[in-house]
Amino acid sequence: MFIDSQSSRLTSALATLRRGAAFFGDGLRTAKGRGGRSPVSLPPGSVGVAGRCDHKVIGNGLRELDRFLSVLIDEVAGALPPRHVDTGSLARQRNTPNKLRALHTAMGRPSPDHDRLRAIGRSRDCLFYCDGIVTRSDSRHGGTMTVGWPCGEHAGGLGRSIAIGERLVVTPANLVWISAFYDRLAMDLVAASSGRPGALVDMDADLAYMQSC
Repeated sequence: MFIDSQSSRLTSALATLRRGAAFFGDGLRTAKGRGGRSPVSLPPGSVGVAGRCDHKVIGNGLRELDRFLSVLIDEVAGALPPRHVDTGSLARQRNTPNKLRALHTAMGRPSPDHDRLRAIGRSRDCLFYCDGIVTRSDSRHGGTMTVGWPCGEHAGGLGRSIAIGERLVVTPANLVWISAFYDRLAMDLVAASSGRPGALVDMDADLAYMQSC
């Protein structure tokens, strides 16, 4: 019964993250009316997201994806053999990149997306708390923040760097890439926990259209 319950929770956590990622990748949805917001798709050809509310909506979407990933990590850890990982300590970890790295370490796996998740976290906070204005650098005494998602000439790395004081612009193509990234993280983690790890997706090659974002 415990095994069935654990499997059900893991399946639900995976489905929740994938649904959330798909919704996020659909693009920012805004419709103003009577002080509220309702879903409408971004118009084709949009070049960016502007406006305080829009920045906060994207930041909040990234916060939700981070939370969904954190829950999935807990469920994957709980589905592992007993004493394989300290699930209590892991559940108390509030930093999702560190939490994922700890689980990967317990599973004897590398955590190649650690730096990217940290960079996306800084961009998330920039959008949610700072109206999209960069106020925090990658390092304590640095002058730039790396966005975390590839774009244009920076398609092969963690993305372009934005100077302190400049505005972070998010395009619909960026949202699609982030959606695919979280979906791939989820599927790879669950596959690895079941002993059937799949090949890591070459995100930069598969999403080559990011070159034109």
